[in-house]
Amino acid sequence: MSRALIAAIAALALTAAPAHAGFRDSCEKHDAHQVCTGMVESFDGTALDTTLTLPAKVKKGTRLPLIAFLHGFLSNKTEYISETEEAADNYKTVAFNNVWFASRGYAVLNYSARGHGDSGGQIGLASKHLEIRDTQHLTGLLVDDGTAKRKKVAAVGGSYGGGQTWLLATVRGDGAPQYGSWRSPKGKLVRLAAAVPQFTWTDLLFSLVPNGLNAKTTPLGVAKITLLNGFIALIGTKMTADVARWLARVNQGEPYDGDPVVEEAKVALTEDRSPYYQDGFFEALRKSAKRQRSIPILAAQGWTDPIFPAVEAVRMYRRLRSIRRDYPIRLYFGDFEHLTSQIKIPDMRYYHRLATRMLGHYLLGKKRRPKFDVRSAPTLCDPEAFGPVVRVKNWGALHPDELAFELPGPQMTGSPVTDPRGSETDHVAIGLQRRGCVTTDLGETAGVATWRAPLEGDFTLVGMPRLELAYEATGPDIQLNSRLWDVAPDGVQTLVTRGAYRVVAPGSGRQEVAYGLYGNHWRFEQGHELLLEVTGDDSTFFRRDNFPSVISVNSARLTLPGVR
Repeated sequence: MSRALIAAIAALALTAAPAHAGFRDSCEKHDAHQVCTGMVESFDGTALDTTLTLPAKVKKGTRLPLIAFLHGFLSNKTEYISETEEAADNYKTVAFNNVWFASRGYAVLNYSARGHGDSGGQIGLASKHLEIRDTQHLTGLLVDDGTAKRKKVAAVGGSYGGGQTWLLATVRGDGAPQYGSWRSPKGKLVRLAAAVPQFTWTDLLFSLVPNGLNAKTTPLGVAKITLLNGFIALIGTKMTADVARWLARVNQGEPYDGDPVVEEAKVALTEDRSPYYQDGFFEALRKSAKRQRSIPILAAQGWTDPIFPAVEAVRMYRRLRSIRRDYPIRLYFGDFEHLTSQIKIPDMRYYHRLATRMLGHYLLGKKRRPKFDVRSAPTLCDPEAFGPVVRVKNWGALHPDELAFELPGPQMTGSPVTDPRGSETDHVAIGLQRRGCVTTDLGETAGVATWRAPLEGDFTLVGMPRLELAYEATGPDIQLNSRLWDVAPDGVQTLVTRGAYRVVAPGSGRQEVAYGLYGNHWRFEQGHELLLEVTGDDSTFFRRDNFPSVISVNSARLTLPGVR
């Protein structure tokens, strides 16, 4: 046989090799695990950079439970990869990484999402038609090649990867009979056995352009402008043309409603990228357990997260439990993850233990069934302090009491307002320099409606405050944004929570509105003061309205849920 013919046959063999061979392009063995890396083609040919970690010894023909780690925005596959099991100095991977799980009998898949790291393609912003299909395809390949058990697959993701984790539980692949399942390239049915979404969204539109706390698309809310500007600057040509067009239009500001690009963006960020809007999944849940199984979920959310606040997990919890009272969902709240949130290793280690136990039960068959309760760690400004963790049966039990404040008016606000306190509460600007509690000692700003109320006894806020306003306004488009502070006896003010609300065509005469603030788990002490601000212009974190306005707040009522 000639050398030319041999070379031709070898080349043909290489081009005809199955794409999933790339999982094991290069392998390295360790005492308790082995790590393989490679480039693998996704469903549309996009090359994805993968790492597959396995136990050191796997008997021939043995399939393993599979955990797919999904990383955060503009990160890469290394986010949950460690050289050691414990990884004690990293809050994301402490007792929660590829080596940790592979050493306990799992196959672990880490890969860089399209447009990230060394993977090809452009960022589709967690589209169920792109990024979700990538995960389904890769896990399907590992089922087809005999690595993974098709009914023992779990997804674990944080931030950008967390939204995708929620979506994997609430969408279904082509030809799959139930949500949370999909077909492998060879047609085998793959099922999600459990999901662990953490510090992420359930309504991506709300996360970027919030309006109160309720999930709704009209009117569009108030853009987190420094956050969006940061996204645009950082991802540039890595994002698809559609994503670039949507973000650019939001940055242009009001008027939004009725604009075809804005309407397109609303649909794309909700129906295509937000688990809360996967109505087919919820309809299937209502019909019967046979029609749609319940997928166990542990959702972790940060009280102080300015991008993805606690309501992201709560809204999903409420909707699932409203359909099935015993739906297996557990919530954990702490002081993590984005920008100014703290990242305490004891906080994350506690939560990682909960996740490890749940995955062990549903993937390894361990007998200890997790409790689907609700747990919360308080926000503490001391970076070394943690706990105690509150454990209750359900979300409502976290806040059996209420503390209400009647705040008289009139107080004036509007837009634009020159407010130095606004720039001091820009989580993006602060987060680039440090993490931790947002504080100020600046005085009150003219043009911002402000109330102070003394605290006559200790009260622990655990949940989302409700703000009711009676007002009169001039202007075609107004904002009624709020900031809640704890004022210590020495005058230092600590930002506890905030909210954003936009009103289109507010009308003449007296108007009323009620909405929720983001919330916190925060102890107000006797002798401190509560300070509430309502402003028509909460820049620089939120986008200033294009339309000027004058607002008279005639009265306010603030209700804090929690424990006396």
